[in-house]
This record gives sequence, structure tokens and C-alpha cells, in this order.
Amino acid sequence: MVKVAAEIPGELARQIDRIIRDGWFPDQETVVREALSQFVDAKSFLGDSPRMLHRFGADAMNDSKPETALRFVNRALSLLSATEITDFALYQALIELRVQVLLILGREPDAITALEEAQERLPNNPTIAKWLQKLKKIEA
Repeated sequence: MVKVAAEIPGELARQIDRIIRDGWFPDQETVVREALSQFVDAKSFLGDSPRMLHRFGADAMNDSKPETALRFVNRALSLLSATEITDFALYQALIELRVQVLLILGREPDAITALEEAQERLPNNPTIAKWLQKLKKIEA
């Protein structure tokens, strides 16, 4: 493991503190480690990263290929769940894309299950809660 020291501008430090207070990360070191991980991931050209797979899935949806999109999303979620630190914004985007794909494929019960699993991981996420509430009304 390599130790890095950095000076962080005041505004960025306040944003980091807010993220920690909101419960997204336990401490500053974890925030910085996650930020560096995402930066390196975004700069790599490996197609097997959750962020790239999300893009591929979204592109497949735009090309009217929902089955392909679902495979990309499922792989991205699988990779994301295997990591110690989770990018919650990416996780939410993947869940939303997965739900959209499942709805297009007519798999509403699977969409509800995906949302319920996501709500366990992000219990205070209003977007996930709204999706779940909307789909449960449709199913009822």
C-alpha cells in the first residue's frame, strides 16, 4: 500500500465532510481512495469496469437491444458488489437502468425484486423508494 499526502482546497474539503456526514463514506481516507479508484477506472480502457459496462448497457438500450443491455448491467452489478467500497451513484444508475430494461422486457416482478435489493443497500435513497412505490402500485 502506498501513502499519499495532498492539500485539498477548502470548498472541496467541505464537500468531502458533507459526504461523510451524509453517511456515504466513513472517513476522508475512504472518500479519497474511492475517488482515486474511480478516476483510474475511468481512465482505463478496460471494458470490464462497472462504469464502462453501464455505458455499454445504456448504448444497447438506445439501440433497442434490451437483452444485451441487461447482460451488461448484470455484469456491472456483479463487479460492483465484489468491491469493498461502493460507488453509490453508479450503483443507483445501474439499478435504474436494470429496472428500465426489465420493464421493457415485461419482467415487472424481477424489477420489483431488483429495487427491493437496492433498497436494502441504499435504505434512504428517495429515487429507489419512488421507483419501488410506483411499481408496487402497478402490480397491485
